[in-house]
Amino acid sequence: MISLPLLKQSMKSNAVMWGSMTGVMSLLCVQFSMLDMTRSMLFTIFYGMMTTILPGIYVLVTANKLISSQVDRGSMAYILATPTKRTTVVVTQAVYLIGSLISMFGVLTLSHLATNAAKPIALGELGYTMLAGDLTGKMILQVNLSALMVNIALAAVCFMFSGIFNSTKYSIGLSGTFIGVSILANMLAMFGNLGVDGLDKFKYLTVCSFYDYQSVLFADNDWITKMIFPALIAAAAYTAGSIAFNKKDLPL
Repeated sequence: MISLPLLKQSMKSNAVMWGSMTGVMSLLCVQFSMLDMTRSMLFTIFYGMMTTILPGIYVLVTANKLISSQVDRGSMAYILATPTKRTTVVVTQAVYLIGSLISMFGVLTLSHLATNAAKPIALGELGYTMLAGDLTGKMILQVNLSALMVNIALAAVCFMFSGIFNSTKYSIGLSGTFIGVSILANMLAMFGNLGVDGLDKFKYLTVCSFYDYQSVLFADNDWITKMIFPALIAAAAYTAGSIAFNKKDLPL
């Protein structure tokens, strides 16, 4: 079901984009964790926004490069001219996209665990004065797992558009609109949580609302329940994109 040559090609062609976003995100995490002037904004700014904005840019570009861009350029014809089946192509590209996000957040998590071990941050420094103790490794793992699942759902919708459309302008246009609206609504909802009346309602417009780092910090299990919804969205979108790609006519 997976083509190793195609998987290697996808890894090679997207290595620069993956490395850039992973490196920037990890460096920002280290900075927010280590510098006294930014530690208080670690969750409101970095985990609240950067862990959806930067991966969002990555999945917008990458998901469309994996299928629709290759159809648009004509390179998909060479792939399908080999014994590789369409099902194998779409499964391989989906595996790459999900795997690249897992490895991206894996690097981020390890970076944060290392900096937190070197310079622990008290929960009170994050603005949660009602909470005692320091940010723990378990909390870091849970927060990043929650963010990862939401990003897998964002990637799945972009992958679906890539599988449906043969033209990159349509797939990128719809994917960009979806990512942009999701991130903007999440940012507005975040300001609503900070006390701006009415803006908290924007959380209902975005899948990012299922990413709940406050649930982790307050040690309840809401974040686990909320992961079910992006998982279902991801499964539905990957399935829809795969079916569309397998059934549509290609300009080969």
